[in-house]
Amino acid sequence: MAKQETRRAATRAAILNAAMSLFGKAGFEATTTDQIAAKAGVAKGSVYHHFKSKQEIFEAVFEAVSSKIVTAMIDDALPGDDTIGTLVKSMRQFFNLCAEPVTSQILLQDGPAVLGFEGWRRLDALHFGGLVTAALSSAMDAGAIRQQPLGTLSQILLAGIQAAAIDCAAQADFELAASEYLVTFEVILRGLR
Repeated sequence: MAKQETRRAATRAAILNAAMSLFGKAGFEATTTDQIAAKAGVAKGSVYHHFKSKQEIFEAVFEAVSSKIVTAMIDDALPGDDTIGTLVKSMRQFFNLCAEPVTSQILLQDGPAVLGFEGWRRLDALHFGGLVTAALSSAMDAGAIRQQPLGTLSQILLAGIQAAAIDCAAQADFELAASEYLVTFEVILRGLR
């Protein structure tokens, strides 16, 4: 039984890796289930055994990419004396990670369209949004931000970051657009003292 579970997990991983590559390069609309199966080296029926639809594959890919970003951000997090500076550094890292073309295509360009805005926000909030809330809570605990309703502040900041990231993905120069937003986010955060 363990061999069968291992094979099943390997097949699912191959499908997700193939889909991530194809969605990231060609986009959701231009990618077919046949292409995913061919790139994964599996039969089309195997794809449908693991996923009911191309949309379900996309959702799993979206979550994998989001998790990868969160893991990278947590791995690079170095708490310092300047809590606001740490928050700004984390936002900068988020924008840098989202500037990668595959990530931008999946999370920022196709994500809202394929998942619907509410579905996209819900999934994004589970990953990146959790980091935003935790960082703001730590900043309040450290006295770097005055006490206020955490959920409300987190939702406002997360909505701003999400909107900025989507706008950056639509610009010819993602990094230039992100640098302008980061200046504004730092001013906002430092104003919360």
